[in-house]
Amino acid sequence: MTQKQENSKELKLSIPTPGKGPGDVPLVIGAHDTPGAIKGAVSFECNYDCKGSNIIIKYTALAEVRWSTKSGNKTIHYRGRHLYDKKIVQMTLQHTQEGKVSAGKYLCPFYFSIDAMYMPSSFVGTYAWMTYKVRATLVRKFPSVNLVREQVVWVLNSALPRPERPLIDTPTQMTRYKGVLMKTVPYICIIPSNVIYLGQQVPITIKILPAESPVQVMSGVIKLKQYTTLNVRGGEKSNKKELLNVTLKDGWPQAEARNSWQRTIVVPIPGFPQVTPSISSPMITKSHILKLILNAKIGKNGHRSELRVEMPVTITGPRPAGEPYPSFDLHRYLACVDKI
Repeated sequence: MTQKQENSKELKLSIPTPGKGPGDVPLVIGAHDTPGAIKGAVSFECNYDCKGSNIIIKYTALAEVRWSTKSGNKTIHYRGRHLYDKKIVQMTLQHTQEGKVSAGKYLCPFYFSIDAMYMPSSFVGTYAWMTYKVRATLVRKFPSVNLVREQVVWVLNSALPRPERPLIDTPTQMTRYKGVLMKTVPYICIIPSNVIYLGQQVPITIKILPAESPVQVMSGVIKLKQYTTLNVRGGEKSNKKELLNVTLKDGWPQAEARNSWQRTIVVPIPGFPQVTPSISSPMITKSHILKLILNAKIGKNGHRSELRVEMPVTITGPRPAGEPYPSFDLHRYLACVDKI
């Protein structure tokens, strides 16, 4: 007597990628000239004629905000959604009759391109998030329940240009912040660019120019701050977050009157998901500022003063895999700084 085969059906959604994002989800990296894409396949297998019509493959790129405030005894809820992109692909199955899928194996590849110039990178916050998702649904009539598989994809979009040559070639490519401390001591703070990427090692140079009053730094700190503003109809919410704090106590040059000095500190910018790339949209704005704060003694009497330099930067994703950026050489950077 032959044992009866148990009925089975299986729906799979596969998005293979070389790297992984938070939570081990697929990671896609793209740029304006090398668009990223979510590509994979949906497979369905059943060993009997099962209930169902076709499979709908749906891709969405959705930004959402949500928060609540108290006003007396009343709670006010603020909600916002912006659908950046949506695409739908129908996976056609064979049927023995309407609402009945023929036993067999089915496969449907998909490819969804991402506009890196227009669409933000993925992020998850307390009150806002940007989610890229693919969902496959075998549609079935009531009382049967739809068979659903879905996969979140972590997307990083880069604003960096394609690397055609080393980033640091001439001093003109650098971003400079000039000022005068206590109205007597000129200084300049230098970074390679005001566009930096997640995980980058960023050199920050402080250069004290010649003055009658020597400047002796006692301690310093470099911070990276993130500022978020959420806007929906009838409400706005803002907050700030410290993403990096590097204390600098030792290694400061000995100051001398009428002599300049400089120091370069290489700062590691955190990666994802700790840092959200910069965003500018009507609903969500995220901006970033690098801050250099020095506690110093000025002049022979050692008058204490604080030098504070704020450097607005745009943080973006890295270039796609296989395109390391920038081709950074600290010695070349320092040689360029010496010419300033």
